[in-house]
Amino acid sequence: MIAYRATLDVSRALVSHLSGLLKAERRRRGTRKGTRRCSTWWQAVFSLAWFRTGGHIPTLGRGFGLSRSTAYRYLDVHDVTAARLLVLDTLRPFLKHMPVLADAAYEGAGRGIHTPVKHLGGGVELDVDIRARNVLLRGLRCLGERGFALLDRRWRALRHISLSPGRVGDIVRAALVLVHFEHSRIT
Repeated sequence: MIAYRATLDVSRALVSHLSGLLKAERRRRGTRKGTRRCSTWWQAVFSLAWFRTGGHIPTLGRGFGLSRSTAYRYLDVHDVTAARLLVLDTLRPFLKHMPVLADAAYEGAGRGIHTPVKHLGGGVELDVDIRARNVLLRGLRCLGERGFALLDRRWRALRHISLSPGRVGDIVRAALVLVHFEHSRIT
């Protein structure tokens, strides 16, 4: 195996901020000193390296001297297949109060998932009401898509999240906090 050095393009202030948050969380949980493989500083660097590069978690973990299970535990990860299978079932209880806007690829995904109606073949025009509905759906989705594009351009881990569906919201919120910190909107 060949080791190499890498540079993480985040500020020292961001690592320090995240390290402080991790330290506070360890204190809250009552974690004893010396019981973790990495200090909060190196756990912050590991987490930011994963967020920034979206790298393969076990490989990234080896670079920090972490076992596969510890690397996953530091990021709280679960089986990718289970995540794919369970995501819609996880959303279903919330669909009563908050519809999910999806693109046309999710047509037929089930109750509560709203998709634009696809154009009919043979040059047949869609009804004016259906066209207006499509415009409204796409207009609402574009705001979220644009925001997510800004996040995933900076934090590559968001491009293919292989974690438990229940953790995705937390990860996206964390990425948003990192972006706000980098743009001096929080301290």
